[in-house]
Amino acid sequence: MPELPEVEITMRKLAPKILRRKIISFYSDWPRGLHSHYSLDKLSKDLRGRKILRLSRIGKVIFLHLSGQNSPRIAFHQRMSGRLLILDDSDFTVNAKHIRIKLGLSGSKILAFVDPRKFGIMWYGSSEHLDKYSYLQKLGPDALSLSKKYFYNALNNKRIGIKAFLLRQDILAGVGNIVADEVLWEAKINPQLKSNSLSINQKNSLFLAIKKVLKRSIALGGSSMRDWVHPDQDRGSYQDNWRAYGRAGKKCFRCGTILKRAIIAGRGTVFCVHCQK
Repeated sequence: MPELPEVEITMRKLAPKILRRKIISFYSDWPRGLHSHYSLDKLSKDLRGRKILRLSRIGKVIFLHLSGQNSPRIAFHQRMSGRLLILDDSDFTVNAKHIRIKLGLSGSKILAFVDPRKFGIMWYGSSEHLDKYSYLQKLGPDALSLSKKYFYNALNNKRIGIKAFLLRQDILAGVGNIVADEVLWEAKINPQLKSNSLSINQKNSLFLAIKKVLKRSIALGGSSMRDWVHPDQDRGSYQDNWRAYGRAGKKCFRCGTILKRAIIAGRGTVFCVHCQK
């Protein structure tokens, strides 16, 4: 699943290609992935003619802010296998059976939502309507703009495993399994510890590690696993620089201890039993 770094990269690469362009057509072969108070036909009609004014992001969700009254927005969550691509009409290179949503844009551009496993979601409506959807309503602060005060309070107020804490999108939006493993390794924290049991030094290390890991991943273009690519179909390289995730049975880069894999918070988790206390 694309996590915050991959979604941030997607947003950054989409922006110069789609901003100020007008939506001229809309297509979807997967109505179950669309969430709107409009019917499919009405949604298509309502989108046509609107300009994409700006892009924003909270956690793993990208928002396209459109022209018109009531601040209409499109929101995309790529989920397990989704990705957003920007294509030319004359260079339609993606297997069409995996394109679930297609926005035709002025200037002969296409914004395509490709999702082989059909887990992705698109929301559309006014700001007021989008705020009523449970997932969007419950999103916590974005992990990249997290304040230390909020983070410390959240740690103190939750008595759950720290791995589970990091994965909770209502607490910390954007962190997934890759980032969580990398952050805990960076901060030298055992993923089995309770969130409210951390010392002040551990809290500070964890806060700094979240920022460091996210920025490092973004700088390297995110993790291109399986078929996930950037909107321009470039690939990221963070997967070549993982310190913990995906490295079970290999030596810890810090101490040389063989990294262990365990199921924690229902997710495969890789950590160093020597470094991460």
